Amino acid sequence: MTESFKRSAGRKVLSRSSAKELGSVSHLLVDAQQRRIAAVVIGRGKKAKLVDWEQLSGFGPDAVMVVDEGALRPPADEREQAATEGKLELVGKRALSEGGTELGKLDDVTFDTDTGALEELLIGDRHVQAGALMGSGSYAAVLDDSEVPSP
Repeated sequence: MTESFKRSAGRKVLSRSSAKELGSVSHLLVDAQQRRIAAVVIGRGKKAKLVDWEQLSGFGPDAVMVVDEGALRPPADEREQAATEGKLELVGKRALSEGGTELGKLDDVTFDTDTGALEELLIGDRHVQAGALMGSGSYAAVLDDSEVPSP
């Protein structure tokens, strides 16, 4: 099933083992080289926790299920800490070609809920295949020129 980053924000995160609500999705941390979601960020700032994609037992339309509370972990490095602060969020980020041309703003990203694989990047009215994503940081997402359709 396909889902989008925008629709995922705020979704409840529940423990499958206890049915306890653990928080809500604030961000999705992307591994740009693999073009997939690496982790789900729950909460914000210093209290934020991450759940690795592999620890999810389901990503449904109403809730995200994790195996149990033990799946939640603190940020492991500076990149993950930046993700908990929203600095690596793709939605709203500038999209630049590898040559530095401004392509617009990333309005949304779609992904496969079973695998976490990114499917499309939405830039205005353009749908760009996720394979165009070359990298992403706090400033912008960089896309392969040859993969981006003209406006």
